[in-house]
Amino acid sequence: MPLPLGGDRFSLSFEIEGRPVPKSDQPSADFFAIGAGYFQTMGIPFLKGRDFNERDQHKSTPVIIVTETLARQFFPNEDVLGKHIKPGISTFDGEHSVMREIVGVVGDVRSIGLDKPPRAAYYVPQTQTPFNQTVMVVKTANDPHPMMPTVTRLVGEFDRDLPVFSVKTMNEFLGESISAPRFNTTLLGIFAALALVLTVVGLYGVMSYSVSRRTAEIGIRMALGAQTRDVLRLVVGQGIKLVLLGLVIGVAGALALTRLMASLLFGVGTKDPVTFGFVAGLLSLIALLACYIPAHRAAKVDPLVALRYE
Repeated sequence: MPLPLGGDRFSLSFEIEGRPVPKSDQPSADFFAIGAGYFQTMGIPFLKGRDFNERDQHKSTPVIIVTETLARQFFPNEDVLGKHIKPGISTFDGEHSVMREIVGVVGDVRSIGLDKPPRAAYYVPQTQTPFNQTVMVVKTANDPHPMMPTVTRLVGEFDRDLPVFSVKTMNEFLGESISAPRFNTTLLGIFAALALVLTVVGLYGVMSYSVSRRTAEIGIRMALGAQTRDVLRLVVGQGIKLVLLGLVIGVAGALALTRLMASLLFGVGTKDPVTFGFVAGLLSLIALLACYIPAHRAAKVDPLVALRYE
């Protein structure tokens, strides 16, 4: 059966007891056949009801556990425990499908990727399904990589003819699922860094050119008694006006383009005020430094030299 973030899913239609509809109109959900202890091993929280146990065998009452999304989507404002649904899976007795009692509700799982919303899903005990393909999940307290050969050897001791393949850690599954967004984010980060460098260089060039054009003016001001702080305030103030204007235009443009960034983000809103504030503060600090250097140089100009400057 597929694992969370494995990139695969096995979707089956199902019928809700008391709500008969044509087969073509039946809803569907992701299907998982699991063994005892799966939810605890995978860290999937139980919201209500019970887990599968050793009494859930192929001759006992057919049971099923559903996810929060399935319960909310198909049983709104109802107590889902005790309800019955019939997933489209065969049984050991050869019947195509049987009604199964919902005995528990668990948290949602993202099977495809972090950028995809969780789908409705249900779980049935492995002991009540005839599927023979097994995915073994092992939880370790330390680094799982040294345990891989041991796990493979133990499976071989259980059945030498049983093929073992695709041995990975959940971190590797996670890394594969976010490889494309991570590459896109890295690429955008590189472009953003280049844009920041060009901004600083451009701002420094503009301020240096402006100061050079106003060298005579600065000399006259200093000859008439202007202090160093007055020159700094004059030049830096001019640069800050440009920076504030650029920030206003930049933030407005960023807010307008947030929908394009939504697919690259997880756990962070597209209008996160902390991120916008941090970036604006960083740009302001760098721009202030780019303005201060030519302003400091202008403040050190000898008034006599400045008055002779052409």
